[in-house]
Amino acid sequence: MNKKVYSLIHVIIIIIITAVVSAITTGVLLTKNSINGLGINYGNLVSDENIKTFLNTYNEVVSDYYQDVDKKEIINSAIAGMMNYLNEPYTTYLDDTNTDILFNQLNGTYEGIGISILGNKIVSVVLNSPAEKVGIQANDILSSINDVDVTEMAASEITKLIKETEGEVKISVQRGEDILSFNVKPETLDMPSTEYKMFDNKIGYIRMDAFATNLPKEVNIILDRLEKQGMEKLIIDVRNDSGGYLDKAFEVSSIFVEKGKIIYSLLDRNNNKTDYKDADDNSKSYPIIVLTNEATASAAEILTAALKDSYGAITVGKKTFGKGKVQHAYRLNTGGMVKYTSSNWLTPSGICIDEIGITPDFEVDNDIIYDDEGNEIIEIIDNQLDKALELLSK
Repeated sequence: MNKKVYSLIHVIIIIIITAVVSAITTGVLLTKNSINGLGINYGNLVSDENIKTFLNTYNEVVSDYYQDVDKKEIINSAIAGMMNYLNEPYTTYLDDTNTDILFNQLNGTYEGIGISILGNKIVSVVLNSPAEKVGIQANDILSSINDVDVTEMAASEITKLIKETEGEVKISVQRGEDILSFNVKPETLDMPSTEYKMFDNKIGYIRMDAFATNLPKEVNIILDRLEKQGMEKLIIDVRNDSGGYLDKAFEVSSIFVEKGKIIYSLLDRNNNKTDYKDADDNSKSYPIIVLTNEATASAAEILTAALKDSYGAITVGKKTFGKGKVQHAYRLNTGGMVKYTSSNWLTPSGICIDEIGITPDFEVDNDIIYDDEGNEIIEIIDNQLDKALELLSK
């Protein structure tokens, strides 16, 4: 079989940043324009004794504290504390810097060095990015940023350290037993969404990197081009795709799934289940294989489950991340954002995959080839893609 190199461009995750935010930060987002536009009856709110206590405390501090108080920052801290109290990994407060980063990632360009992390581990490095050019690699462990120890920091804290650095960023990583240091200068990078190609035997290929605003439009354009080239079978690659907008996962799934079939369901706090079904007349009928791995998460898992259960697609690769929760996101007038879990989502077959993931029909590992010292990755042989091509060539 003709082996193919698993290019670093294939491991771009939605969070590819100077400011690096993990899959936990992105997830599946339902967005609202502003927390002030929710039809809230503020008269009823201020009659709440808890709110009165908060307002009285706020007034006392800003009026009588012995130093000047930044009102915006004290409110930001209060909101962050509220989110932290809930003690749930997908519920968080993002300041204005990290909020801008997240929405830039989902909607356009971003200023960054081209890495993504989960915790303080580098998950992927963008091809031809500043990080890749200086030699930073996937699986490196971040140890310090500008000589500040980050081994115990959250991804959002690491994000802020890098983002707020003027000029070059000094990044130290652990690779095996070695500590390596790099000076990296951020650049304005385009947020990648898709890549496509046609293989032999009329097999098309689409890689989806993020469930961003423009993804459904891009997928429709690509499918039209591939179909005009005679495509009869399709590989959809969502490896290292850690999520994005819920409605975009629905829209992309609707391109393929027949009208009336379930794409996903939501289960609220009272265990009320709502099914979300394909409502348009468009669908596809050619065989599809979905490639997944451990960093396939959230919206990418929704698409995978919809294609598997409601379309009959085959899955190949590794078990997915296992994020079966949906977050509401509200943009605050301070510029920041609160994001909290509002429901669980279920596959069309009624399964919640949270902390479980989706096990592929064919579990396949890729081969990683290192240099003689065992430190630098020379090549990654994409056995997962080869397996998909083998199955579709029969």
